[in-house]
Amino acid sequence: MWKSYLLMISVLVVSGCASSDNQQAEFDKSLYSGKPIEALTNDEPPKTEEEAISRGDAALTNNNVDLALYEYLRSMTFADAKHKDKTLYTVGRIHLAKNDYQLADRAFRAALEQNPNHTGSLEELGKLNTKQGRSDIGESYYLRAINADQLRLGGTPNMKSNNINSENVQNLLFDDNSPIHAYIGLGVLLDIEGQHQLAQTLLNRALDIKTFDVNALISIGYSYYMSEDYERARYYTNLALKQKPNDEKAINNLALIAIAHGEPRQALSIFNRHMTEPEALNSVGYFLILKGEPDEAIPYLQQAINKSPAYYAKANENLERALEMIRKERDTSKVTL
Repeated sequence: MWKSYLLMISVLVVSGCASSDNQQAEFDKSLYSGKPIEALTNDEPPKTEEEAISRGDAALTNNNVDLALYEYLRSMTFADAKHKDKTLYTVGRIHLAKNDYQLADRAFRAALEQNPNHTGSLEELGKLNTKQGRSDIGESYYLRAINADQLRLGGTPNMKSNNINSENVQNLLFDDNSPIHAYIGLGVLLDIEGQHQLAQTLLNRALDIKTFDVNALISIGYSYYMSEDYERARYYTNLALKQKPNDEKAINNLALIAIAHGEPRQALSIFNRHMTEPEALNSVGYFLILKGEPDEAIPYLQQAINKSPAYYAKANENLERALEMIRKERDTSKVTL
């Protein structure tokens, strides 16, 4: 009888362990934000990770973002969950769409805990940190994304901040799934540092990955503008506008290129595409000031003031700045004489 009792206890212990292994983890509320969970659904809980993900996909398709977020997070409570890195990446993208950058950052970093080489999360962390002024951290994530991609493609993941050069970039392996945003982001950071040729090499590689990517076209156009290659700058910016005719950044860049090329009237016409006439006139005047041509700026600023009393303050401030620059130039020339 005693042996039977011991056997029963051991069976209970074993069965208890087995049921514990099958238990789901607790729902992680730290990555959820939205409507109260109780108000989201009355459906039976999902039985598998795949079912929860499928529910999340359906909710996202129906633009029910909070329910999608809830279902995706529920998919990670299963002990045998295999897609946590991809799910956390999707969760991060949802938080980005909701402009919740803190939770997005947390989700992407959690994805990297599951898979340190998840290129999408590495790219997004690069963009997030760069956007928030932490360009050194942003650069490190972009480099990690490129290295992770080399590992995927069977290459050598050896890109570091101290060995980025045109030859190394041109030797990188790539395909249609390579992290284009990492190449663009890194190129833009190098452009800001004044390394225009290297930036253009990276941005050209981004265009190898996706020929008509608007962000890559705008970025390389601006890079050529920065390096005073205005013909190429205009060419790539116009290509971007063919893909996305109303892109304000591309329109503004095209106007800047026209001003740099000595064509302020053309710049005015370009600005007029998405600005009122007084705003366009003020913008041309402002950029002529930045170009060091205050005398050319004055007529545009005066017209802006005349056409819109409501716009007077801003244009008048720029006019005063232009006049002050001219006065200083005259004083300097008198001293030289």
